[in-house]
Amino acid sequence: MCGICGIYNFNKNKPVSNNTLDNMNNALAHRGPDEAGLYIDAFIGLGHRRLSIIDIQNGKQPMSNENSTIWVTYNGEIYNHKELKDSLLKKGHEFKTDCDTEVIVHAFEEYGTESVLKFNGMFSFAIWDSKNETLFLARDRLGIKPLYYSVSNDYFIFASEIKAILQHPSVKAEVEINSIPEYLFCTSLLNGNTMFRNIYSVPAGHVIVFKNKTKEITKYWDIKLKNIQEDEFSFEQYKKQIYNLLEDSVRMRLMSDVPFGSLLSGGVDSSVISALAATYVSNNKLRTFSIEYSKNMELCRDNSDTKYAGMMAHTFQTDHKEFILQPEEYYDILGKVIWHTEKPIELTTPSLYLLHKNLKKHVTVVLTGEGADELFGGYFFFLKEAQTNQIKEFPWAPYFNEVSMLLSPDIEKETNFRENVKSTLYDLLNRFESDDFLNKVLYLFIKIYLLEMLERQDKTSMAWGVEARVPFLDHRIVEYIMNIPSKYKIRNGIEKYILRESFRNLVPSEVINRKKKPFPFPVDPKSIFKQKNIANDLIQSGNSGIAKYFNKKETDDFFNKKNKFKGLDNLAVFRTSYAMISLELWHKAFGV
Repeated sequence: MCGICGIYNFNKNKPVSNNTLDNMNNALAHRGPDEAGLYIDAFIGLGHRRLSIIDIQNGKQPMSNENSTIWVTYNGEIYNHKELKDSLLKKGHEFKTDCDTEVIVHAFEEYGTESVLKFNGMFSFAIWDSKNETLFLARDRLGIKPLYYSVSNDYFIFASEIKAILQHPSVKAEVEINSIPEYLFCTSLLNGNTMFRNIYSVPAGHVIVFKNKTKEITKYWDIKLKNIQEDEFSFEQYKKQIYNLLEDSVRMRLMSDVPFGSLLSGGVDSSVISALAATYVSNNKLRTFSIEYSKNMELCRDNSDTKYAGMMAHTFQTDHKEFILQPEEYYDILGKVIWHTEKPIELTTPSLYLLHKNLKKHVTVVLTGEGADELFGGYFFFLKEAQTNQIKEFPWAPYFNEVSMLLSPDIEKETNFRENVKSTLYDLLNRFESDDFLNKVLYLFIKIYLLEMLERQDKTSMAWGVEARVPFLDHRIVEYIMNIPSKYKIRNGIEKYILRESFRNLVPSEVINRKKKPFPFPVDPKSIFKQKNIANDLIQSGNSGIAKYFNKKETDDFFNKKNKFKGLDNLAVFRTSYAMISLELWHKAFGV
């Protein structure tokens, strides 16, 4: 896992500035604390910060082929790189290292832009083909690894994080106004937008070919939902294949030349991953990690993560570390977390940041259970409307109608966000002829909500130089699970039903039957009153960075549950006040 960046000057007679590229690279130092490298050839420059995981002694980047005509800067892991290397050796390619980076170089030589289809892994990379003067960028199928770019009249700039792009003198930190309502009312950014004007995210499963000042973005992979009239397989056959695929995915993701472990919250997803991983490291105990807040343990002792994580650790004899945090630790780091994530955050993001901070003392690589909810229907409390084919807002962003009333009329007119939300919903829910509406909704989750979850996982882990791997998001698993009838995913009010049944004989019943619980954050019944007052003051005072986005009267009525907001749900007040405070902190973090 690493950080990458690069500059392409449109003026071929203007060399890339070594100082500028170095500044961009240094902005990614937290992602790759082990090594730094630059490659500059006149109007092209590539930068790399390395976190050494595989073939530690070699693998310095940017890396080239034998005759230095192809150069790569790469972030991620290619889990099938050994098999690909064997195949390329038979085709006459010569290798100097055992790292997966060199496999990407030779795969590009052999297969060109189609090489991305050969890779099983998580990745974002850039390849400079000097013979053809072509820059090729690629992002993995599900968007596990981030990649951003900016285009001006003079440059094409890219990086693993936006803060590196902002180091270029031609790029200013300015608000992308369309992202304000998208963040506030959808909790997700649409159409490749970031919070910054003229800085975009490369879509998951896409490549960019840049040549002669021309940018071409192409989709190379997507999920295909079949219109299945009858079950292709029996329930038992589905279960067996899920087990086999996930077992193989975990096995592949255990490759590492540095200490590794597994997150273990005591929920179904992380418990399944940890249980499978434990069977592969029987000679050495698997390291597992969980967190909780001290006051939460007092408030929900019987359903605390610590109870179930401890049960799993005992069953599989893992070397378990339990980090008990104080609420002050959470609130003290909000600004830092927002700087790392480069956008306003949701409630549990600081907790992930603290978890990775603490486990870095023990491991460099961790397995996580991310992605299971989106594949198997784990958000049942968000999916009730999907049962009746009624989706009028993003399921993970309730209170859309109420909260969107707070927006300033000028901002609403300028952004046209209601139409953007409507068209996005229609597009994603009508791409396939499948009669399985719930699977269509899960596709919506994967294409938008999951990207946000993966981005926060990447940024909070890489803030501490930790590589997080996601076995559930092996593309083979995604393609298979998304075409399992949803009647097997949610049954009798039980979410992720087929996942639970697939691993019932491996994971203790108390864990496999456990209802979904949010990732820990400090629970304080009084916080809703504190937060709503702070958020309302930000708007009413007019002195904040966010005051201009909101209608003062509507906001005051909202937080005090008056007039049209009478009887408003407390959760809506809590979520909205947190979002407003987070947005203000983002403005301060980046001086916009």
